[in-house]
Parts: sequence; structure tokens; C-alpha cells
Amino acid sequence: MAVAAETRLSSARKKGASRAGPPVSSSARPPSGRHPDRRQLNISARLAYAGCGATAGPLVAPRRPRAAVEFRHVASPAARLILTLLVLVNSAAGLLFIGWLLLPEHVPGSGVIGLGDWRTMAARLGFCVVVGVELIRLAQNVVVWVFAFHAKDPVPVDPPVGLRVALLTTIVPSKEPLDVVERTLRRLRQLVYCGRVDVWILDEGDDPAVKEMAARLGVHHFSRKGRPEYNQPSGEFRARTKSGNHNAWRAEHEQEYDVVANVDPDHVPLPHFLERTLGYFRDPDVAFVVTPQVYGNMHQNFVAHGASVQQYLYNGLIARGGNGLDAPLLTGTGHLYRPAAWRTIGGYQDSIIEDHLTSIRVHAAVNPETGNQWKGVYTPDVVAIGEGPTSWADYFNQQKRWAAGIWEIVVRPELRAPRALRSRRRWQYRLLQFYYPSVAVSLLLGNVATAMYLLTGVSTAQLDVTVWSMLWGSTICTWFVLWLWLRRFNIAPHEREEIGIVGMALALCAGPVYLAAGVGALLRRKLGFVVTAKGKLRTSESLGTFRLHLCWAAVAAGLLGASFVLGHDFTLLRVWPVLALLTGLGPPLIAFVSGLRARREQRDDAAEPAAGSDDEARHPPRSRVAVEGVRS
Repeated sequence: MAVAAETRLSSARKKGASRAGPPVSSSARPPSGRHPDRRQLNISARLAYAGCGATAGPLVAPRRPRAAVEFRHVASPAARLILTLLVLVNSAAGLLFIGWLLLPEHVPGSGVIGLGDWRTMAARLGFCVVVGVELIRLAQNVVVWVFAFHAKDPVPVDPPVGLRVALLTTIVPSKEPLDVVERTLRRLRQLVYCGRVDVWILDEGDDPAVKEMAARLGVHHFSRKGRPEYNQPSGEFRARTKSGNHNAWRAEHEQEYDVVANVDPDHVPLPHFLERTLGYFRDPDVAFVVTPQVYGNMHQNFVAHGASVQQYLYNGLIARGGNGLDAPLLTGTGHLYRPAAWRTIGGYQDSIIEDHLTSIRVHAAVNPETGNQWKGVYTPDVVAIGEGPTSWADYFNQQKRWAAGIWEIVVRPELRAPRALRSRRRWQYRLLQFYYPSVAVSLLLGNVATAMYLLTGVSTAQLDVTVWSMLWGSTICTWFVLWLWLRRFNIAPHEREEIGIVGMALALCAGPVYLAAGVGALLRRKLGFVVTAKGKLRTSESLGTFRLHLCWAAVAAGLLGASFVLGHDFTLLRVWPVLALLTGLGPPLIAFVSGLRARREQRDDAAEPAAGSDDEARHPPRSRVAVEGVRS
């Protein structure tokens, strides 16, 4: 039955494609040619993602009842060899650069016996910082190689018949508009499966409008508002947290279901959502199935585009590497779980990144039925299309929460992986958790090294600028070649065509946020759970949004000014504060320009003649017809 449904869906897509005409070009422009029509570009991206619903391959019949999930390598042996060679070349370039730095004539105070004076000690400290930054960059490349080399996809199988399935989404009425949530609920209601399927809305506000919407759509409504037992200051039912909201529902309704599916309210499921995921639960040891997080509004503005690009490498390689390393990471935006597995760990964990900590706890727990440790599955099939943050404030809040959660796990021993977690899985999580701290530490060390020279004139090393430029440039060039080559593993065609500069620039702008999150975690400051605002309720930017970045830019400008006043004119060491200055001033400037552009486009749209609307009603654009059914 599932295979037949897949065939019908594929046929429908082909018919839809033929009716809709050719895909919308990524360079599509309105007739006026004034600016790209971002709505058309977003439609094109959504159609591309909708066509990635069978990335893992066709559905197959299970070899036997309760058969274990099978996996196959994403990259061929030849591709894994090329990957290894590219990483080795980049590592060799980096080690050559570090080796050149460590030559005796480059080490400050190499002829001084003992610690030397304060200048010598400061120079040596700065020198160690420079070498440390390069070593961190090399380690980041090794992490990427580990996940890429082990990347695997599960072999998708037909879903079993007769499961009791709950489909859940949540709403915080002050942050998530009703129309966004209603769209998701309607799509959840349209999912077809040969078994019991109930749709639930978990309402943190117990809002009358949400209740009316639920009744109108025929979905179940749940709220923990006004129930003290489900609104505790900490623990399983912590108030004002996503984990507490879900655990409250679990306490009352989870036992009625065999599988529970969770999607964020802005992640619209596609028709094959259940068909491409439920089959993995034939394996009795599968605790959860997690799906890609893709954004269908990537062309909304610079922030949305960059946030979408930042998901490419994770969805295409890092998450698939989790399959090969036997511990794919649970992500809260879209996943399905087995209630029996959640009961062994007490449900979603109390953390600012509840999905990450829950994933660790589940992988360390044992399935009492089989005696085996629970396992997860990441499928690269796109089964839902979401919306990324569109304002700097929402993006910074999202990144700060993710980074703070990782730092919290690093600095709090009680949150670290339990001893029951197998070594392979433990190292997989350690590698995943390396990113945010490594970026923060690199930024801090780089600033310390440059500030030391620009303020005191104490140079970390006496280097030949030409040789330094050649060696450092070789590390960057070989890294960029590796990055370009890795694009072939991105999920969607448009992801494989894009270099990803916007995502890199946005990640650079998030650097101060990662550092602030690390400092806050080390000082044991509690960070409250903040829902990423969506749709019309997106958080607006103000100068306060960029206070951290403006301070960052002020420090960089002060260092540069001091270097000119004091005559400390080693050009290479001025590069870092210039980058820091751009990192600090870039976000507010981009926000200002984007605001001007958005207002101009609104005026242009308002100036369109009314006749144009009548023509469109009589002859709807092909892109609008094509996107019917995947609108998000």
C-alpha cells in the first residue's frame, strides 16, 4: 500500500510539473527588472525541496518482521578517497604553516634563557595564541572529515499498518501567528496513513482563538496553563520551555500512541511525511527518526538566506555522519519518537537545547524489550518545509540559545554524557559540540594576540610578510577547494549550485554572540528559553539588537586607533581588528539597507495597477499553480 501511494505521489508530481511548466529560475526577475522577485525565488526553493522527498531512495519491503534498519554510504569509495586527499592536502598546508611559525628564528625570545622580561613573556604568549588558532582551524577540518567519511543514509522501508500516531505542533500565541500555525495544522490533517492519526495543538497560552481554530479544524487542543503541577521552576515540567510543554502533554496522552511526531509550527509537512518515516520504527530499537531542517523563505532577506545556507552542510553531511557514527542528533524542528523510549529517560530533558540533551540521554538508555541501547535514524528525505529567522534579533536569539546550550553541557558535569553512553557515540557528540566553543575561543585568542601587539608594540613573532602570505593563503585556498567539493552532498540542487558565501558571512557576524554565550555559561548565568518569533510577529531590529556588535566594533576601532597613535604599524596584525570592525558594523548596516529595500518594494507593489490583479486572476502565474500544495 505504501509503495502504491509513493507511485501515485510520484505520478502526481510529474503531472503537476508538466502543468506548471519549467521550474522558476533562481535569477527570475519581475518585468520591470528593478529587483528580483523574492516571492518567486522562495517558491522555486520550496518546489526544489518538495522534489527531495525520496533522497534516501525508493521504499522497499522489509526483509523480515522487526528487521534492523540498514544503512548505505552516501559517498562512493572513490569519493571518500578524494575527500581524504583534500583534507590531507589542507591539513598539510596548515601544518606547514604552523611548522614555519615554529622555526626558532620566528619564536619570540628564542635566545633568551628562562622566562625573560614582561615583553618576552607577552610575545611568547601571543605567539602561542596564534599557533592555537591555527590548530583549532585544523581540528575543525578533521571534524568535518570524520562526519563526511562516515555519512550514511538509511534504506527506507514501507511503513507498518495500524500504528497509533499523534501529530503534534505547539504555539506560543505572543510569538507565533495563528495563520502560520493553522497552515501547518491543515497540512497535518491531510496526511494519510493506514492507522489512527490524531493531530494535537499544544497551546502555551490557552488562547480562546487557538481553541476556536482547533475546533474548526478538527484537531485536539491541550494546554498546561493554570496547572501548577505542569509549570515547575525546573525539571521535567519546567515552565515557559518547549520541553515542559511537551512533557505535560506526555503525562496525560502519550500512552495512547505508538509513535509521536513533532513539528515546529512553521514547518509545513509534505504529503509523504509519515510514509517516508514510519517504516524505520519496524526496528524495535529505533527510538526516534529525525528529518532535515530546511527553510522555504531563504530569499526573504540576507538573514533568512544566510540561515538557510548554514543548514546545507549539516543536513547534507553532518547529520548523515551521525548515522554512520551510530548516534544521529535529535533536532526539535521535525522528528518522530517512540513513547517507550522517552519513558526510559523521563521525557524531554530540562535544557535550553532540550533536543540535544534528550538525544544524548536516549542513546545512553537501554530498550527493556530487547536489552539493546536505543538508536536513532536521520533521513535526508525532505518531509517538511519551514521558515528560518528573518530578523537579526531572532537570528541572534536562536544562535545564542544553541551556543549557550552547548556551553552549558560543557561546563556542567551533571549534563555531560552518562557513562552508559558507548565510546563511539560519546565521541560523536563531542565532535558535534566542538563547533560553538571552538569559534568563541578562536575569536577570543585572536583578539588577545592582536590587542597585545597593537597596544604594547610587543610582536608575537618577526615574520616575512611575503612568506607568511603565501603559506597562510595556501591553507585558505585548499580549505576553499574542499568546501566547494563538499557541496555535491547537499540535499537540494540549488544548494549544490551555491558557494555559500552568505552563510559564511552570517556565521562571522554571529561570532560575538557565540563568545558572549560562552562567557555567560562560564559565569553560570541562566539563559531563558526564547521562542524564535515567526511570520508577522518577527522581532524588529533596534540599536539595542546590535549593542554587542557595536561594542565589538568600538573595541576594534580603539585598537586600530591606538596602533596608529603609538606607531605599532605591523600591517598583518591590523587585519584581525579590521575584520572585527566589519563584523561589528556589518549587521546594523545590512539591517538598515534591507529595511530601505523592503520599504521600496512595498511602495512598488502598492503602485501596481489594479488591472494587473485582474489579469493575474484570469491567468494565474505558472509558479503559483506549481507551488499549490507546498506553500509555506
